[in-house]
Amino acid sequence: MAKTNLKTQWESRVSYAEKYLRCFVDFCPVPIAMLDCNLRYVLVSQAWVKLLGVPRLKLIGTGIYDSLPIALNHRHALERCLSGGQMRYSAEVELENRDRLLQLYQLQVQPWYSDDGSTGGIVLALSPTQDVKSLQQQLAQEIAEREHFEESFHKVGTALESANDAVCITDERGQPIYLNLAFNELFAYELRELQYSSQFIRLFANEAIAQAIHNAVMHGGNWSSELDMYDRYRQAIPVFLRVNPVKNHMGTVVGSTYVCTNIRDRKAAEAEINKSFAALGATLEATADGILVLDAIGNIIICNQKFVDLLRIPKRIFSSHDDSHILKYVAKRVKSAKYLHTFGKGLEDDQNSFEVVQLDDGRTLECYSQPQHIFDSCAGRVWSLRDITERLASEALVRASEEKYRLQAEMLELALQELKSTQSQLIQAEKMSGLGQLVAGIAHEINNPVNFIYGNLSYADSYTKELLGLVEMYRQTYPEPTEAIAEKLTEIDIDFLTEDFVKLVSSIRLGAERIQKIVQSLNKFSRSDEEGCKFVDIHEGIDSTLLILQSRLKASCLRPEILVEKHYGDLPPIECYAGQLNQVFMNLLGNAIDALDEDAKNNGSWQIISERPQWVRLDGKVSQIVIKTELQDGDRLLIKVADNGNGVPDNIRNRLFDLFFTTKPVGKGTGLGLSISYQIVTEVHHGKLSFNSELTKGTEFIIDIPLLQPKAFD
Repeated sequence: MAKTNLKTQWESRVSYAEKYLRCFVDFCPVPIAMLDCNLRYVLVSQAWVKLLGVPRLKLIGTGIYDSLPIALNHRHALERCLSGGQMRYSAEVELENRDRLLQLYQLQVQPWYSDDGSTGGIVLALSPTQDVKSLQQQLAQEIAEREHFEESFHKVGTALESANDAVCITDERGQPIYLNLAFNELFAYELRELQYSSQFIRLFANEAIAQAIHNAVMHGGNWSSELDMYDRYRQAIPVFLRVNPVKNHMGTVVGSTYVCTNIRDRKAAEAEINKSFAALGATLEATADGILVLDAIGNIIICNQKFVDLLRIPKRIFSSHDDSHILKYVAKRVKSAKYLHTFGKGLEDDQNSFEVVQLDDGRTLECYSQPQHIFDSCAGRVWSLRDITERLASEALVRASEEKYRLQAEMLELALQELKSTQSQLIQAEKMSGLGQLVAGIAHEINNPVNFIYGNLSYADSYTKELLGLVEMYRQTYPEPTEAIAEKLTEIDIDFLTEDFVKLVSSIRLGAERIQKIVQSLNKFSRSDEEGCKFVDIHEGIDSTLLILQSRLKASCLRPEILVEKHYGDLPPIECYAGQLNQVFMNLLGNAIDALDEDAKNNGSWQIISERPQWVRLDGKVSQIVIKTELQDGDRLLIKVADNGNGVPDNIRNRLFDLFFTTKPVGKGTGLGLSISYQIVTEVHHGKLSFNSELTKGTEFIIDIPLLQPKAFD
């Protein structure tokens, strides 16, 4: 006869218990009523209905005070039971029975609780005074038994069905009477399939194993081991099997429980771990470093052969497998170290360490350690040691060679810089020498004929006045000239000729004076007539440079005229090399003009407006150069040359004064202008040459030189 499923039996028993409990309440000879939190009827016994004389359907849902007015006298106690302030309440009350006779009853009140543990209401019981105690004991016992049964059923049933392990319960013959869900899924068997004769034995490799397990457990013992069991498809499943006896209240074994834990994943993981350990061991032995792994209390976990060879641990010590003995020997070998000789006792759990360790035999080791964490706790420390004695010796030789070559490179670099500087100076000197000679020669050649013309202009002016005076005397003496003379006078317009000839001679004089001033400016710029460091008017040098650049400042087809604004301070004569300083002015002003030419070319154009050519630019900027001179601290001169061009880009600012550096196209610049200017200002005049620049706003160069040069340059 097949056994029914244990779970089904438990559920059936619960259903019967609930049915019988309801019958018990209904037919209990003691009047019982169950009220909710609002003191409304939920459940009443038949005896309660008979006592009050009100039908059950009229009572359910109504308040206790409507059907039992005497309860108002005990209202405070009822509310305390509901709120949990009082667990039980008992009082004697007097009620009329069906015979209209007053009778004493013992009123018993206690709260009842819902599944979540909160107070659901109260239970009232009315019993004749003489039977109260027996009824209370009986009711409490029934309630306790029911609660215990329900709690046990839910706990056991939930635990078995939610367990990950496969669970099978057998009777005393070894036949299954219960399988949980995990057992069905693991072995693919239903309960009814295993209840057939010998089917349960098919789960084991052979019948002898199954019988031996059954016999051991039926004699009260426990059995556990790892073995392979088979599902219905005869596929082996590695499990950890635990078999325990099931005993009744008399202690007699009436069955057994089989708990099967699937260890297939664990077996696979162990295989992978063993494989990983094998690979790790091979890696540790193949590495060039000595590896030592200690656990949290200082025991050796791993130690490769390289570590043994590196510390030269004797075989008698290492083969003893005494961790403390081995570590003490290693500590003695360490001559100087911060952490290794104590194996990291001064380190924090999350602190790495690196140090160079000296051994007692003169060798040098590089030692690195780091903690190993498992689940956020320190599980030990890994030490890695490498012999760097030969490397240090090689590095010392390399450093010596590097130092030797570095000194040679520095000497070559210095020689190259001096060569470049000398080259630039020679080029500039030759350039300035040629320019000075050219300017001086042109000035000399122009000056001679100009002096000849200017010197004879006074005689020409005197002779003209005398001749014109003579002509006027003739006109007054002979007011009536001959016909031929009168025609000639009319032809040449003698009155206009007399007036205009004087103006002509005056214009020639002004032109000659203008040429003389240009020659003087050329001489001042070239300073061909001066040598060495002398006191000069610095404004004359700036003005002569502007005069030479006058043609570049005028309007062209690519841009309008460049306006020059001068703000000269009240300066004394400055001691300087005038010719070289004029060269600096020429370079700075030339670069400013180039910058304004480029800015105007990219941002404006000539247009015909009202039949006249006009320069049109959207931003309305006017090309301008501003020159300022001023004294600073009473002994220094500041000369500022600023333009309102595009400014110097950030990526070339650090290279602006480098030798041969230029931003101009090939053939347009040599890259010597600013470099030579920097040398003239800083080296020759012991000053400073700097600049400030802002994109789209312009650039300002600042020359800062002393008023008096050091005596060594006199």
